[in-house]
Amino acid sequence: YIQYIAGNIPVIISAPHGGYLEPADIPDRSCSGCVLVKDAYTLELANELAAAITAQTGCYPHIIINLLHRKKLDANRDIEEAADGNAVAEQAWYEFQGFIDSAKQQTAAGFGKGLYIDLHGHGHTIQRIELGYLHTAAELQLPDSVLNTNTYINGSSIKNLVISNLTNQTHAQLLRGNFALGTLLQNKGYPSVPSAGIPYPLPGEPYFNGGYNTARHSSYNGGTIDGIQMECNSGI
Repeated sequence: YIQYIAGNIPVIISAPHGGYLEPADIPDRSCSGCVLVKDAYTLELANELAAAITAQTGCYPHIIINLLHRKKLDANRDIEEAADGNAVAEQAWYEFQGFIDSAKQQTAAGFGKGLYIDLHGHGHTIQRIELGYLHTAAELQLPDSVLNTNTYINGSSIKNLVISNLTNQTHAQLLRGNFALGTLLQNKGYPSVPSAGIPYPLPGEPYFNGGYNTARHSSYNGGTIDGIQMECNSGI
């Protein structure tokens, strides 16, 4: 139920909510607060991203895909909520997380550091990519001088990149400066938040700031693999 294609560059992409399989031997999750709606086309988008990277570079990122429908397994939650007590779903959860761990270990050993993208899709009205660094919308509204303090750097999913980047970009610059991922995407025609053009969501605007996988597998949790949750809009 979990697909892992090993890569040879320090880029890891996971798609936890794009699966279609609904095996009868795994009951639908029914825990309180369980989200059952799958993300639209993120399985396909992960494969398209991999193909585009290969076409441009001749190399291949690590790809981890949950093939199960979110009704059966939510691979972006802790195991209790993710599998809702089903042993088969729990095994799939361990495999999903384990393959990411394996990709991280290979990346750290071969390159010293790397980038992990947890790929999602949102249905919000505002058509833009939402990039999650584990900072809330309110935190992103803080001045650069505050975001650059240790309190917010230590709470970031790109903590390692802040202390180890070639051009000495600050935390705030990496979030929404000229070379931030959101700005690079926006420059290619894909509005993104945070970015130089949209530094933070306005009060009341919906925004996904990162979930279980981003916290678990990024440098927020230690190590040298930085992570970003990428929530793509339906119009992408």
